[in-house]
Amino acid sequence: DRIGLAAGIAVLVVLSCGFSVVGVVMILCWAPKCGGSGLPESKCYWNGSNMPSFFTVRNLIVRIFTSILANAAGFPVGREGPTVTIGGNLAFLVSHRFTMPYVKQWVDLSANVSTVIVEEERFAHASRINCAVGGACAMAMLFNTPIGGLLYMFEEISPAAWPIELTFRAFVATTVCALSSYILLGAVNKEVREFVIFAWLPEDKEWSQGDLPVFVVLSAFLGAVTACHTKLMLAMAAYRQRQKDRMRYPRLGVALQTVAYCALCAIVSGVASLASNCRHHGDSNLQYVRFNCPEGEYNPVASLLVNTSHSSVKLLFSGNNDGEILFRSSALAFVTYFALNVGLAGLPVPGGAFTATMLLGGLFGRCVGAILREFGFTAAVSGVYAVVGASAMLCGFKQMAAAVVLIVVQCVNDFNMTPVVMLSVSIALSVNRAIIERGHDEEQIERKKLPFLEPEIPHSLDCKVAGDLCDTLPMEAELRRQATVDEVLAALEATKDKHWADFPVLDAGQCIGIITKAHLTATLKAHGAGDPPGGGASSCGGGGGGGEEAPAAEEEEAPTETAALRGS
Repeated sequence: DRIGLAAGIAVLVVLSCGFSVVGVVMILCWAPKCGGSGLPESKCYWNGSNMPSFFTVRNLIVRIFTSILANAAGFPVGREGPTVTIGGNLAFLVSHRFTMPYVKQWVDLSANVSTVIVEEERFAHASRINCAVGGACAMAMLFNTPIGGLLYMFEEISPAAWPIELTFRAFVATTVCALSSYILLGAVNKEVREFVIFAWLPEDKEWSQGDLPVFVVLSAFLGAVTACHTKLMLAMAAYRQRQKDRMRYPRLGVALQTVAYCALCAIVSGVASLASNCRHHGDSNLQYVRFNCPEGEYNPVASLLVNTSHSSVKLLFSGNNDGEILFRSSALAFVTYFALNVGLAGLPVPGGAFTATMLLGGLFGRCVGAILREFGFTAAVSGVYAVVGASAMLCGFKQMAAAVVLIVVQCVNDFNMTPVVMLSVSIALSVNRAIIERGHDEEQIERKKLPFLEPEIPHSLDCKVAGDLCDTLPMEAELRRQATVDEVLAALEATKDKHWADFPVLDAGQCIGIITKAHLTATLKAHGAGDPPGGGASSCGGGGGGGEEAPAAEEEEAPTETAALRGS
């Protein structure tokens, strides 16, 4: 009121750009792997692949702060993806600290030399389970749904890579996480309702059989829209990557692009909000954004755009604010947010699109519901259509079914909506998969060429046998049961340019076991052989996703004879 509308928007742009500058500098200079949700890399690790230097202390700290800054700057992102990655990162580090002593053992290499050997497979298995538990806890905390967190992680990992013991561990962990959040918030006189999407009061969510045909058409349409949305985001990311490759100073160029796009988001959201008419507060007592309106009024578009995605989804899902958000406001906000969300792809911003796609679907569904109600074609409140739209858009983007149903139904706190949401998910997901084969995260894994083992065997392997897929090992890489130091050095030298993680141990021409590159490296160091060829532990070993090198051997006395190398 004191400085005027133009000055207020200018201040909004300056603050947004300030937050984005700090965030992009932290990412580009200290933790480049934090420039995204982190879910593609996390999925690969949960799948069984190694993600070197991904789950580190530095990445954890940077991701926490930059995720906060990205939301404060007003980027059209959600916080689910980074939060799940943060939970997995924290769990990995805790596991690394407390599990390592239980997987170490001393081995006598000779009468004078002992070394520490790490049970890599056991350690990797424990780390992956704990990392998945951390991700489930993060999702449970965000939506205040322990079962939803478990089910989300189950669909994220897929049954093919889901260990049997993980189910109960995630169940216990998400329960403890939910109770802990209640206790901690109570200690500072806060309630969980302030931070999650949840309808605490009874709301009007009635629908009739006459609404079902509209639900079907709406879900099918949004299933197709979600496929287009995913393709546009991937195309934008590829375009930005080509731009980066042509830049003389890539870091500076990407940083300027990110800050400029942040300013664009603030300006476009502000201008779109100015196109909306102010409205008087209704009886819902929901929190709207005043923006340019007089005291006692609010701006509907600003309440949807100049706000966090969580807060906007709350407004859309409500069954008590019918008539407070007109279809024109929802349509304008949908077009604006859709364009800004697609344009963000490829920039180093640590944000996900979970609630962002919920918001897009909710906006379109609310618009359709408001039009039908205004012209008397339905008696259902537009909030019901927002729930249907959000479910359809979210399931298509994530390629999930059961987790989407549970989380959305929990958000509206009305299990009578379950059949409708299941119908919406079934139709939208079917249409989406007919247009695009994989979800957004899976497409990123493919385009980044990340190591990921698909649950289904590709058709190109139908006529293959195991022998056709075996790599040819150099003769030097085949170790005898009693190998000399020179033979081990020759084996490492012959494979230094290849990603060999394991070496066969032969006895009388028969393979009697396998020894890892990390164990060979540790043994050579124990014998004072210097830095072995290949630079130490292989990144393809089973050691874990944190990129930690295999622990070096600890020498007790100078070696006097050849080490005995045995297969595991």
